[in-house]
Amino acid sequence: MVGMILGDRYELLEIVGEGGMAIVYKARCRILNRTVAVKVMKEEFVRDDNFVQRFKTEALAAASLSHPNLVNIFDVGQQGDCYYIVMEYVQGMTLKEMIEQQKPLAVDKAVDIAIMICDGLHHAHEKGIIHRDIKPHNVLITDTGIVKVADFGIAQAVTKQTITFGGNVVGSVHYVSPEQAKGEPLTRATDIYSVGCVLYEMVTGQVPYDADSPITVALKHIHDDIPAIRANNSEVPVGLEGIIIKAMEKLPQHRFSTAEEMRNALLNIHSQYFSNYSSQYKNGKTLIMAPISEGRDQELAKKKLRPAAAIVLLAVLGLFLGVAYQLSGNFFGEEVEVPGLVGLSLKEADQELSKVGLKLKVLPGQYHAEVEKDHIISQRYVEGFKVKKGREIGVVPSLGIQMKKVPDIVGMDRSAAEVELRNSGFRPGKIDKIHDDKFEENQVISQNPLGGTEAEPGEYVDMMVSEGPTPERIPMPNLIGKSLDEARQILKENNLVIGNQITRKESNAYYVDYVIDQDTQAGVLVDEDTTINLTVSSGPGPAAQTRSLELRLPEDQDFYKVVIKVKDAQGQREVYDQMHNGGDGVVVGISYFGTGQAEVFLNGNSYRTFDL
Repeated sequence: MVGMILGDRYELLEIVGEGGMAIVYKARCRILNRTVAVKVMKEEFVRDDNFVQRFKTEALAAASLSHPNLVNIFDVGQQGDCYYIVMEYVQGMTLKEMIEQQKPLAVDKAVDIAIMICDGLHHAHEKGIIHRDIKPHNVLITDTGIVKVADFGIAQAVTKQTITFGGNVVGSVHYVSPEQAKGEPLTRATDIYSVGCVLYEMVTGQVPYDADSPITVALKHIHDDIPAIRANNSEVPVGLEGIIIKAMEKLPQHRFSTAEEMRNALLNIHSQYFSNYSSQYKNGKTLIMAPISEGRDQELAKKKLRPAAAIVLLAVLGLFLGVAYQLSGNFFGEEVEVPGLVGLSLKEADQELSKVGLKLKVLPGQYHAEVEKDHIISQRYVEGFKVKKGREIGVVPSLGIQMKKVPDIVGMDRSAAEVELRNSGFRPGKIDKIHDDKFEENQVISQNPLGGTEAEPGEYVDMMVSEGPTPERIPMPNLIGKSLDEARQILKENNLVIGNQITRKESNAYYVDYVIDQDTQAGVLVDEDTTINLTVSSGPGPAAQTRSLELRLPEDQDFYKVVIKVKDAQGQREVYDQMHNGGDGVVVGISYFGTGQAEVFLNGNSYRTFDL
C-alpha cells in the first residue's frame, strides 16, 4: 500500500510497524504538510463485522482525547474496504525497547516515565475511556524524553503473548489484571494494575510474572504474591516498592482510586529522593518545601531571637492554631465515610448516600452476567473511605446480561462449528447424528437455538450432524452351514463386516469351524458395513448315517448316465456316477452327515431330490 493516498489526503510513505491486526505507516498529510502515522486494518479482518465495528467505535472514542502524554488521534476514515486511523507521528522508541537496552532503568527515570503515563491515563479515565492494554510496547518515548501512551481503545492483535477471555482480546498476558484474567468488568483500576506491572519491569528489568504458558501467567496474576522488588534491585526506595505493591493489589478497591492519586504518590517519591525538593506528609497531602541552603543554615544559627519576640510569636502561633482547630470542621468541610453501594439498586444507593450527605453520580454502565440490571457493580470510592460532605460518588451500574447473537453454523463442518460457537461465547451442546443425502459427512444439518437469534453467553447450542448419504441396504445372506472362511468371503462380497468376537459352541449337527448361527436373520435388509456376529461349531459334529435311494429310470431313452450329489454338514460332494438302461430300477446306498439333500441327475439334468 506504500504510495497509496487515503482520503485524498494521506500519502503512505513507508511501513514503520505491524501488529496482528493492523499495519502502521509513516505518512504525509498533504493538506497540513505534516508527518503523521496511519494505522490500517489488515485485509483478513475487514470481513469480520465485529472487528470493524470495534475498530471504528473505539477509534472515534479515542479521538476525543487530547493530552501531551497521549498519542493523539487526528482522523478516522474508510476508503472502500480499507479502514484507517490517522494519529500523531512519534519520533523515538518504545518503552519496551528502552527497557531491553538499559534494564533495569535508573529508578529516577522509571519514576518520571510512570508519572507521565499516569498523567495521560488520568485524562483518558476522566473522559470515560479505559485503555485495557497498558504495556511497555504501547508506551512511546520521544527523542526529547516525553512519554506518550499509544493505542487507546484500539483492538489489540492476538499473539502468543496475548490472552483471550470470552472471545474478546482484553490484555497482554504479562500485564493483565486479575479481574481481566477472570473476565470480570473492567474499571480504571485495571489500567492502574498494568502501570504497576510496567513500573515493576522498569526497575527490575523483568516482568513480575512469567511462565511457559500464557494461561499459567494469568493464573499467577490472580493468585501469586508479587515477587520481591528490592531483592532484584536494592536501589529501589522502600516507598516506591510500596507504590508498586499498592498498584498491583489483587482487589481493585485496594489499589489507587485514580491514576492521579498514583501520580501524586510518585511525585512525592521523586521529591524525596531525586530532586532538589524535600517533601513531608500532612493529613494525607504532600507539602513541597524548598530546601534551606547550607549558608542560610549557618546564618540562621548565628541569629538569636529576642526572648520577648519569641514569646509573642509563640502566643500568636498558639492562638492561630486554637482558632484553626475550632474552625477546622467548618473551614475544611465535614468528612463522612462512604457507605457500601455494591449490589444495591440505583434508588437504594441514592438513599444511602443521602443519609450521609453525599450525592450519587451514575457512570457509564457495563454488562454483567451476575449483577442484576440497574444494580451497582462498583463504586469510585471504596466503602469506609472518608470524603467531604456533598461529594459525588461515582457508581458503575449493571446493564444486565449482554445477550449475544447465536452464530449460524448450519452447513459448517462440525469441528469448525464448535470453534465458531466458542469464539462467539457459546458452548457446543448435544450432538445428534443422522444420514442425509444433501449434507456431507460431519456437516451441521440444523441447530438449536437457531442462528441469528439472541441468547445468553455460555448457553449450549445443540447440533444435528450428517453421517453422509444413506447407505445402500443389502439382504442378509444365509451363512448357516458354511465354513468360517466361506462366511468371511460372502460377508466381504456383500460389504458387510464379521464381528471380532466369534462365539464357539458344541454341535452334533455341524463340524468344527462351520457356522451354526448368525445374529441377523437371512433375508433381512441391512446397511453396508453392518457388523455380523457368528456362532461356529466347536465339534464334535454329526455322526455318519446311511440310506438307500430307490428310483426307476424313464424309458424315453435307451441309456442314462445317473449321477447322485449329496449336500450335508460336510458340504457338497458327488457319491454316484454310473450308466443304466432306460426303464431300469436303480438302488443306491449313500452315507451322509447331519441333515441335507441328495439330488439325482440324468444325463446332466436334475431328475429328483431326496431329503436326508
